[in-house]
Amino acid sequence: MSDKVVLPRLDLPGQKTHWAVVAVIGGGVLVLLMAAIFLIVVHKQQAGQEAEARAMEARAKEAAAQVEKLKLEAVAAVEKAKAAAAAAAAEKAKPAAAVAAVDGANKAGSAGSSDGDSGKAGQKKKARGKSSGHKTGRVAGARGGGEPSESTKKTDASVDALLRGLK
Repeated sequence: MSDKVVLPRLDLPGQKTHWAVVAVIGGGVLVLLMAAIFLIVVHKQQAGQEAEARAMEARAKEAAAQVEKLKLEAVAAVEKAKAAAAAAAAEKAKPAAAVAAVDGANKAGSAGSSDGDSGKAGQKKKARGKSSGHKTGRVAGARGGGEPSESTKKTDASVDALLRGLK
């Protein structure tokens, strides 16, 4: 038993990988590589489109915010113009009330002069009343007598242009 047993070497030519199998495996690896590259390109394009959509949405929100801001400014300008018109009407009404008060004072002055005054005091009061009434008439005339001021016209024109732009 001391003899060693030598087994024959089985080196058959059919045990090597066939070239067609190597070609199929190589083709499969190539297809997988191309699919991976395709997926990467598609993913980058989708990410770019999503980023562009988000940017466009942000621009739309910014534009909407600007439109709202301009609407608020237009409303404020209209309210300011209305307040200015009301103030002008109040200014116009004030001189009329002052004229009525002066006329009342003139009448009282002329009644007072008949109580024993020399008559000159009553005439002075009448002269003062006329001159102050004349001044208030000039102030009311300077306002344009119901015509809107230049700044109000400008504001109304800009508001009209803004509203035309929104349609």
